[in-house]
Amino acid sequence: MNVQTNNKEPRRIIDGSLCDARTFRMHVPWTLWRSFLFMLIAFLVELSASAQDRPNIIIIVADDLGWNDLGYHGSEIRTPTLDSLAREGVELNRFYAHPTCSPTRSALVTGKSPLRLGFLSPLAKNNRLGLPLSESTIADHFRWNGYQTILIGKWHLGRFSNEYLPNSRGFDHFYGYLTGGVGHYDHVHGGGLDWQRNGATIREEGYTTDLLTNEAIRIIQRHDPMKPFFIELSYAAPHMPNEAPKEAVEEYGHLQDENRQLHAAMVSEIDRGVKRIFETLSEQELLDRTIVWFLSDNGGECAEAYLETTRQRFDQLTKIFGEPLPLEALEFVRHNMANSASDNEPLKGGKGTAFEGGVRVPSLIYAPQYLPAGRVDERITVNDVLPTLAAATGLTGLDSSAMDGVNQWGFLSGNAQHVSADFIVHGTNGQEAYYRDHFKLILGKGDELQLFDLMKDPFETNNVASHHPELVQELTQKLVDFPRGESVHDPIWKALLDMDRFGGEEDRPPWAEVEGVNAGPVHPLYFILPVLLLSVFASIWTVRRRRKRREP
Repeated sequence: MNVQTNNKEPRRIIDGSLCDARTFRMHVPWTLWRSFLFMLIAFLVELSASAQDRPNIIIIVADDLGWNDLGYHGSEIRTPTLDSLAREGVELNRFYAHPTCSPTRSALVTGKSPLRLGFLSPLAKNNRLGLPLSESTIADHFRWNGYQTILIGKWHLGRFSNEYLPNSRGFDHFYGYLTGGVGHYDHVHGGGLDWQRNGATIREEGYTTDLLTNEAIRIIQRHDPMKPFFIELSYAAPHMPNEAPKEAVEEYGHLQDENRQLHAAMVSEIDRGVKRIFETLSEQELLDRTIVWFLSDNGGECAEAYLETTRQRFDQLTKIFGEPLPLEALEFVRHNMANSASDNEPLKGGKGTAFEGGVRVPSLIYAPQYLPAGRVDERITVNDVLPTLAAATGLTGLDSSAMDGVNQWGFLSGNAQHVSADFIVHGTNGQEAYYRDHFKLILGKGDELQLFDLMKDPFETNNVASHHPELVQELTQKLVDFPRGESVHDPIWKALLDMDRFGGEEDRPPWAEVEGVNAGPVHPLYFILPVLLLSVFASIWTVRRRRKRREP
């Protein structure tokens, strides 16, 4: 069937005159394109201005950094960059984290108490649960508000299934490791390589601090200039194992304790990494539009953090069996106790404890274009980080009333009074502490109630509980009544069967390549001991049975 068409094109009216279709198509598209280009340019200018108005955010987290591990606290460790930032920025003299890493990180990304989230201690590598999936994270909120969101370094909030991983929890980009700690050169945790970029395992040589710093610099140099960025840079150091570049260790050859030499070198390497990041911000002309918040995730690990009875028992075991101890779980504790070299003086205790040395940690904010410099002696906590940065950047869609932390930005900028929010910490030895204003109540299993006036007694030497019975009763009840989420932790025996070793040989697939349990060989003693115990019980039962038969 043939179809005939009329190829004669109609005439149109432009500017009051008739013209043919060809002239119309040439004129109208240019008019539309010109209008579109003007609108696009205006939009990009507005977008660029908006991106420049909103500050970039970098949170730098050191792992197990002690109070007396920084130069500006009087340490023998040289940290000139951090010293300068504390002097030119805001030194948070009473900043509080939680006693261990996973609880602190859960509070950092949600603004909520770890107790409310079900976090009591570090997550074991094969733990089934992680940060509750019902929770929005700090990365979610910044991402929903147009920020590029990047996590570099340690996660430690769940790895058992993909839904718990950083890329599923609001981070556009993730480079680092999922578990509690890795060898600083082999990047191995618990027998498996734990080093990845966005879910893909990476095998690369290098010291963790250098690699993580390099990634942060690369991101800063290549970020989308039309969007502000949010970076959480979570260093692996100075967490065990004690490893550092030879030239850095040689700087501390005058120290008698070899472990302290290594620890000091690890801290100095972080300081050098921070210096490189600030140099990059300056080179990229971003320093005046960036807020940098530095903190430690808990107090430093040291022998003083362990109970005296625990230290004595391990000394006895070491005398009997030598080094290493026969059971991997026992050797793990002995090694950390004997080789950890943080210094929390003059504070009491250390990592894992509810005492000040476990939770009062170094912290500072460098943002001279936004905040007046100086030392802040009022209590600010890791719970406050999210609501404070949300106020600083004007985040929307965030319900701060559901958080345990409070917005301290107005106070820090000199426009409001300090908000003293109550604060609770849970120590690994069963102790819990409740902070209200300058008082601190410590309640332990079977222990005497302890109340300290931290303004008069920051080193927790004078128990004033008997002088404030009503306050003790009130805070004790507050501690008991605090809403606690369902625990995210697997039974401890599961972790003891396959300990979280930091570094060492690989005996299983890389962690990024396994969803679910990533099991390695179980130590032979875990099979031998139950058999021996059963044999002993069987022998006892047999002897008793024979005795009963002989009885008249």
